[in-house]
Amino acid sequence: MKFSNAGFDITILARGSRFIELKTNGLRYVDNGNILKANVNVISKLNNNDFYDFIFAAVRLEQIIEALNEIKLNRSNTIVTMVNNPQGYDEWGNIVGRDRLIAAFPGAGGRIEEGVLYYRLTPYIIQPTTFGEVSGMNTDRLRQLAKIFKTSKIPYNICNNMDAWQKSHLAMVIPMANAIYYDGGTAYTTAKNRLAIEKMCMELKDYYRLLKKRNIPITPFKLNIFLLCPTCLLKIILKGIYRSKFAEIFISNHANNAKQEIHLLDLQFRKMEL
Repeated sequence: MKFSNAGFDITILARGSRFIELKTNGLRYVDNGNILKANVNVISKLNNNDFYDFIFAAVRLEQIIEALNEIKLNRSNTIVTMVNNPQGYDEWGNIVGRDRLIAAFPGAGGRIEEGVLYYRLTPYIIQPTTFGEVSGMNTDRLRQLAKIFKTSKIPYNICNNMDAWQKSHLAMVIPMANAIYYDGGTAYTTAKNRLAIEKMCMELKDYYRLLKKRNIPITPFKLNIFLLCPTCLLKIILKGIYRSKFAEIFISNHANNAKQEIHLLDLQFRKMEL
């Protein structure tokens, strides 16, 4: 939607009821309380001879292998995998070619209700959309992608170690989601659950210690706060965060709508202990 409004030619690949919804009503989204429609093309099949400057694979972890197998024969040169990833890029590279991959993760949150997208971009200071070459190199296509985000007014950051960034991100996200599962409610109810907050603090520190043990640099550096902050103070901070609208949009909504993915991410992340 942001790309389209900035004047870029956008095509969405969709399936089933979502394809029907998009073909019938277009890509509808809410902006300042108004329902608007973005100018996008919608397809149900990606042909091998179709060519795009960038293909964005914005799916969940349990869907990425199927998605990559579906697009691997397409002749487009660059696939941006906007997916949580605790295991590196070897398997994905074996499917589509490692040199085609740009690893990324979106700085946004939201939901779809009755076919309408409700969304918010994450503030830059917290987590902009982050991407980088799997090799860590600075390339022309990275600069081109950065220009697209800048033109579209989407906060972004380029990282030269996306593997470390994604593992560091998951060391935060998994415990935060697990606290909501432990509580069985939302961010608001979790904030009132002393045991859920304590469990989250313990897991956060354990997961970041695991990264240190595996000599994985915590990226960005500011996430070291979860190791350095005293537990008593961390509890107070997290309670305050979970009482906020921010937590409901960016933590609770995703956690409760992606339980299968979070459980899979947790299982794969813990394999680093072995």
